[in-house]
Amino acid sequence: MRLLKIKGYQVFANYRKPMSFNYWDTYPLPPLSTIRGWFHTVVEATEYIPIAMSIQGKFDGIVQDLQTLIKFDRKERVKEKGYPLLEGFNKAFSKSPTYVANVYGVNLTIYLKAKEIYLQKFKENLLKLEYPSLGRKEDLIRIDYIDFIEPVEKRFSKFKRLLIKNSMYLNKETADKLGLSGINYRMNFKYDKELLDKTGLRYFEKKDVVYVDSGSIKKGQFLTDEEEETLIDLIGDT
Repeated sequence: MRLLKIKGYQVFANYRKPMSFNYWDTYPLPPLSTIRGWFHTVVEATEYIPIAMSIQGKFDGIVQDLQTLIKFDRKERVKEKGYPLLEGFNKAFSKSPTYVANVYGVNLTIYLKAKEIYLQKFKENLLKLEYPSLGRKEDLIRIDYIDFIEPVEKRFSKFKRLLIKNSMYLNKETADKLGLSGINYRMNFKYDKELLDKTGLRYFEKKDVVYVDSGSIKKGQFLTDEEEETLIDLIGDT
């Protein structure tokens, strides 16, 4: 098995949590759907490509930002809220102050598993199409490393442990198996395109993951990156 390994740095980023409106909260690391969408955009996919990923990293802190949110709203808002009507678009125009949480000083390491032809295309296209961003369009990411690696499967025991040095998302099953606790998320992963075409709504398949920032692997056999001395727990399509 060969994986594509990407290391990058972001000064600021907001990985917005769904259903956070008046306050735009952020995940600590890019969520699964953000990486999946990033991959499909870069390879210029016209259909869904099966993919699995391991998302790891660390950040220096979180800052709160006050921004003015400007958007096209439902036409009914003209009467309900007194918003101005944009005649050409038949939409209400609204703006409101919104608090946004930003992680800053973000160092990321991402491992991607997919058909190698697509991974190769991702590697070739990443810096050709436009300057890469991850999260919002303005959340630029500096790519420090991108290349293929061969992960190594290793067995660990109480005599040979592996420390978790960076934060990462783990499959819920992996976290339970290792006895690791953290923040539990039911994350969006991919949506059904047929339902989207019929209803105009995205119905997401979700994955149960645990965000952990410390711990050690004391027992079991797992994929690792020997150079980074880190666990690779692939989440997504098997």
